[in-house]
Amino acid sequence: MVSSYLQLEDKHCIDIWSIALNKTDINEAELLCILDKAEQQRYQRLHINHRHSFLLSHAACRHILSRYTHYSASEIEYSLNEHGKPGLANSPYTFNLSHSHDLAIIAIGTGTDIGVDVEYLKSKPGYMKLAKRFFSPEEYEYLSRQKDSQLQEHFFQLWTRKEAFIKALGTGLSTPLKSFDSSHAEKIIFNGDNELDWHQQDLTLDPAYKACVVQNTKIKKIRYYVYA
Repeated sequence: MVSSYLQLEDKHCIDIWSIALNKTDINEAELLCILDKAEQQRYQRLHINHRHSFLLSHAACRHILSRYTHYSASEIEYSLNEHGKPGLANSPYTFNLSHSHDLAIIAIGTGTDIGVDVEYLKSKPGYMKLAKRFFSPEEYEYLSRQKDSQLQEHFFQLWTRKEAFIKALGTGLSTPLKSFDSSHAEKIIFNGDNELDWHQQDLTLDPAYKACVVQNTKIKKIRYYVYA
């Protein structure tokens, strides 16, 4: 991990942190102490198979945020919006966390609404059937034009774009997945309005994953870091 405090240049710059979740040499008690009471309670409610990735990703998130806020990992305070999306209390920095299989990613922004999603490329039956149910007509039509050999890749890229946008909005499932079109390279068209300032950027990570970050202003620069 880098040794100095980090700053973002402006609201058009995003930092992306990758976190490996397949580590086994961890001190569980030590990491649990970093989490706040609400996170510790969530950890205890989880099935034992999901605790490891939750603990690693959430402890890492606190350590990473401490590099920007100058607070220690355990001193980081979260605030929640009405739909439960976490944010940083008393800080201009925004963040979002996502994990899938053995990888977690954290997006850090400043003064923006930000969302990130990562998905492991696993086989799913009936990609077009799923797209018909959850994607907008434009996204479904885009997917139908792809070669069968590339269908999985394009499906998951669209899926991460949609999940990242929902997370950036912070409205949860109250926003219908079919209400926006993410099939364009950078711009998201929400409720048929392409003037709304929502932008997406596909992320270059492990080839076994697809990922995307979304925020409500143009994305001009992305810096990649690996948490160790």
